[in-house]
Amino acid sequence: MEQWMTWLWDSTYGHGLDFLVIFASIACVVLVYSRYVKHIETLVKDMPAAIMVVGAQKGELILSNRAAMQLLGVRRIGHNYLYPTSIDANFMLGQLQPFSSRHFHSLLVNWPVSSQQHVAIDFTGRKVLFRGQSAWVISAIPHFQTSEEVQEEINSLSVAKSALDSLSEHIYIKDNQGKLIQTNTAFQRFWANREEEGSASIEGVLKGRASKRFWTSSPDGRGCLLETYQSILMSPEGEKLGYLGISHDVTDWHNIQKSLRDEMERRKDTEVALAQRDTILQNILESSPDCIGIFDENMVYQACNQPFVTALGISDVNDLIGHRLQDVIPDEAYARFSDSDYKVLYEGKSTRHLDKSISSSGEYIWFDVVKSPFRDPASGTNGVLIMARDVSERYLAEKKLAEANQELERLSFVDSLTKVSNRRHFDSQLETLWHLHVREQQPIAIMMCDIDFFKGYNDHYGHQKGDEALVKVAEVFKQVLSRSSDCVARYGGEEFGFLLPNTTSEGAQKIAADIHRHIEQAAITHELSSVSTYITVSIGLASYLPTHNHTPEQMIAFADSALYQAKKNGRNQTCVHANSD
Repeated sequence: MEQWMTWLWDSTYGHGLDFLVIFASIACVVLVYSRYVKHIETLVKDMPAAIMVVGAQKGELILSNRAAMQLLGVRRIGHNYLYPTSIDANFMLGQLQPFSSRHFHSLLVNWPVSSQQHVAIDFTGRKVLFRGQSAWVISAIPHFQTSEEVQEEINSLSVAKSALDSLSEHIYIKDNQGKLIQTNTAFQRFWANREEEGSASIEGVLKGRASKRFWTSSPDGRGCLLETYQSILMSPEGEKLGYLGISHDVTDWHNIQKSLRDEMERRKDTEVALAQRDTILQNILESSPDCIGIFDENMVYQACNQPFVTALGISDVNDLIGHRLQDVIPDEAYARFSDSDYKVLYEGKSTRHLDKSISSSGEYIWFDVVKSPFRDPASGTNGVLIMARDVSERYLAEKKLAEANQELERLSFVDSLTKVSNRRHFDSQLETLWHLHVREQQPIAIMMCDIDFFKGYNDHYGHQKGDEALVKVAEVFKQVLSRSSDCVARYGGEEFGFLLPNTTSEGAQKIAADIHRHIEQAAITHELSSVSTYITVSIGLASYLPTHNHTPEQMIAFADSALYQAKKNGRNQTCVHANSD
């Protein structure tokens, strides 16, 4: 302790006096700074101009006098000062941030006193050290327009008036006493000498905004309906300045609305009619046993019934309505319908055809299908109406009838006993081939054949055996004739006729020789024949290149004549007519 006191106060090495000087200096500085801060606070509070102190780092409001509170809407709560609720410290910091120097002058700020009111303020500031931190001491005065700004506002008003004059709406402005103080060109033209009527006050405008419609006459005497809106004009400070009125002609709109209402009434009637039509159509679809379907120009089905989808192999009507058929059934199945669908839709031609499908039980079903162009009366769009009727029973009956008719026709040309052609078929074929050979100039041969002594055969063996013999002889004749175009027919009793197209006399004779040989090989016993112990035949042959001067009857007569000659010559032989080629 003694050493420490010696170090502090010793006359040679002591530092106590230094410490006293330093301490006194610090105390003086603190006292001066404290008086300086209080001086600034007093100065700010007593200034008649609006003054506030703002932190330079965070933009917070540190101090404000009463004038600033009144002008800028600043609030004080306890020892704290607050900006208006519409701004915060970041707003003020953003205004001050561009200034890097220690002072600024005449910073114009559109200061939001509240969310509804803004005032133009000129700020002037200087940066100081306040309460140990860097701060701005800012003075605020209301902004007064310069001559340039006044001229600019005048120009803006001139532009605004030109804009109002260019509008077709009737615009007018009235003061608080209801006196008309400003109108645009459209108002003046329409309401010339009738300004009071055009600017008449509307009941309810005192609440802020009101409107009305009324009929009047235009300057040219045309009746028109005007719609007018009136609203209160307010200054930026919320002061009522007067009334603004805007009118425009809504006659065309009124007429359009009337036409629209009339059209809606007509459409309502149409919709009722369409609903009735749809009901009728639905009843038809549900009650009809026939298949019915309708698709539009996009091939999307609009309506169909259950028989229709069942025939297509689709389980439910809703699986097809709203879809295209090609999207619902396999491609190979749709291929049956695509050609006729496109033909009716794009060519406008109806089609009718018979279609065959297989039922779920594996049986064939035949449909009589009619496809017709269809036009929707409501939308005017084109489409196709399909109606198909199950005609399986009728088709099968008609098919059986056709088969029966074919069989009857066949039987009408066949000899019932020998199963070769009869005389009717022989004559028909000869008539057809005759004209063909005349045109093509080809030879044709006819042979008439008779079984020798056949009457005696029947008398001796009986008619049963005689019929059996005829059948055997006919079988031999069919075996000899190898060409499908050759024809053998039972001409009557035991007489047969041969028709050989494109055959000369020489060729016909070879066939006749084959007939004799095969009849001999058949060895059908005939004990009463005077030329053999077996059945034999006699043949008369005629072959010609027919012309228009000959007839089929003449040729048959020539062959009969040759047959007569063969019998006269002793039977069991062939004779050729003398005039044959």
